[in-house]
Amino acid sequence: MPTKYGHVVGGALNLRELPSIAGNRLTLIPNETTLLVADYNEDWYATTYGDLSGYVLKRYVQLLNMGMDSVLTGSVIGNCLPLQPNASNRMGCLILIPNETLLEAVDYDAESDWYLTSYGGYAGYVMKQFVEILEPPPVTEWLFGQVTSSSLNVRKQPSLSAPLWNNTWPLNRIALVKPSLDGWYETLYRGEQAFVSARYIELLPDPVPDSLVERMMFIAEPELGRANSVYFNGYGGKWCHRFADWLAMHAGTPKERIPNTGNCGWGIVWFVRNQRFCFKNEKHKIRMVRAYPEIRSISAELSGDEKAYYPSPGNYVYFRWSNAQPAVNVSHVGIVRSAHENILTTFEGNVGQKVVSRTFQLDDDRIVGYGSPIFS
Repeated sequence: MPTKYGHVVGGALNLRELPSIAGNRLTLIPNETTLLVADYNEDWYATTYGDLSGYVLKRYVQLLNMGMDSVLTGSVIGNCLPLQPNASNRMGCLILIPNETLLEAVDYDAESDWYLTSYGGYAGYVMKQFVEILEPPPVTEWLFGQVTSSSLNVRKQPSLSAPLWNNTWPLNRIALVKPSLDGWYETLYRGEQAFVSARYIELLPDPVPDSLVERMMFIAEPELGRANSVYFNGYGGKWCHRFADWLAMHAGTPKERIPNTGNCGWGIVWFVRNQRFCFKNEKHKIRMVRAYPEIRSISAELSGDEKAYYPSPGNYVYFRWSNAQPAVNVSHVGIVRSAHENILTTFEGNVGQKVVSRTFQLDDDRIVGYGSPIFS
């Protein structure tokens, strides 16, 4: 789903780790702050504020009314360009944008001296006189590229002085890329636009299929054996769900079409609320319905469709281990790699602190159920 600009209204706004008022508060966003938001569900937007990513309640964000014809591409000229919190120079800047950085420049008012834009996790305003508007580049299809460096920086703009995303890419990682400025490829980092040096990318002859699931299966192979540090810099928690979401987004799935969470319980809740989850074990379904008020409206009994459901590649498969503590509702998640007769094969993160592929019987009573991302 597309991102939209909006203003915080009604006072300082909580940025929460999860889309719930029970989620940890990451920070307070000041009133009248401009945000770049994306729909998460009917009550919450996903957004960023500097280095923090989380969720804000929709009722405290007033969207700005802008047409698609006002969205331009520009390049910073002159020197470092201040990103201001409002359309004036009276307040301190949010962040400095390096020279030659490419920006989405929103011409929200032809009479104004300012463009609306975003950079480094912030949204704000830049002076038009320091942004050169560029002709739209021709549409280029995605290609598969493989990393040839042991540690490739992933940047937010095609410039060596541009800020980095949260991690570097390891040797042999496969990514979707397309040509950008000379010496750079455009790519994706967890669903966001990113850029990597073309010097350290080898283009592969394999055609990129339209199927997001086929892309996921192809991209996942060289990840086997990797540890969490190459996905999430500084993330110390259980990362099985983060890996599943990363794999889907790395293949080009918009982040709004998957749970995009570090919590397996909330992952199931997201799928249930979007009517895209099939429980395969009634005792697990009863446990989940009792534990989460957000899904108590559904029947605790298995439906006929759930009993008959056969998993497909790309499904999220959730488990509850036999030795789980009573307070644990779901233990782990993986991605379905294949299903044949009564055998399920997976890709999973955080198994022995690595990415692995394993097999299970389809009637394994540790399987809670299957979530289907929106791959259309």
